[in-house]
Amino acid sequence: MAEKEKMVSVIVLNWNGWGFLNNCLKSIKKNTVYGRYEVILVDNGSEKKDVENIKKAKKKGLIDRVIYNKENKGFAFANNQGFEIAKGDYYYMLNNDTQVTRGWLKEAVKKAESDEGIGAVGSRLVQDVDFEKGNFKTGADREVLTTCGAAMLMKKSVVKEIGVLDAGNFSPIYGEETDWCYRARRAGYKIVETDKSRVVHYGSVDTKRQTGKEWQYTLMNENRIKAMLYNLGPLEFARHIPGLGLIFVQSIRDGMFLFLLKSYWRNMKNLGHTLEERRKRVKGKGRI
Repeated sequence: MAEKEKMVSVIVLNWNGWGFLNNCLKSIKKNTVYGRYEVILVDNGSEKKDVENIKKAKKKGLIDRVIYNKENKGFAFANNQGFEIAKGDYYYMLNNDTQVTRGWLKEAVKKAESDEGIGAVGSRLVQDVDFEKGNFKTGADREVLTTCGAAMLMKKSVVKEIGVLDAGNFSPIYGEETDWCYRARRAGYKIVETDKSRVVHYGSVDTKRQTGKEWQYTLMNENRIKAMLYNLGPLEFARHIPGLGLIFVQSIRDGMFLFLLKSYWRNMKNLGHTLEERRKRVKGKGRI
């Protein structure tokens, strides 16, 4: 007898983003050839019009279950809510500003099932302009340090082992999936990406509307460094210095240098708390 397919819980967040969400949900319905999955929608305090549209989408079978928050709880908190009610053996975090391509979920699960040591699989994110022009190549599967939470499959067993996303330290957004990937690696799991699972991404639409460009930039860089300080050893951190240097130079070119310095300063002010979080992760082998 053939082994039964593992159940996947696809978790999508929304905050007044119905235009993108509608297309995302339709693409899931159209392009998912994997048999056993559910769609959980967590709405982060959207206005009435979005809520009404979400209810209609649920009646059409585009959504299986919905959590309605009265206010925007942020990325990590809302995804954790989805994990809590999920029925799946896998959790797939999917941004609402995406559209999936045919076979996206089947290929991600196939990769995860190929190795018990894999903790999470990232799908290949393709920018909408590049996808429309066919301006991308499919490469080999690869192990990575982290992958993007916009299109990320996680094994439920690993989430249960090391804990959910750290909503307390990475709110409202950025760095939470990076921290989780580092923690999974510390616990002995691999993070991989596969180009066979492709997701078209329109890019941080909700965040830009919610925070503005400058605050988004500050928060993104603050939480990136925070995740590294929480988890990486001196040698591992040193390997990132060239990349951080490029970000430094680019910030000058883009007129964002002062906001980058602000992100560094915010981490310096919280160094005591950072060291405590680091000790927690080291002692717990990635568990929090």
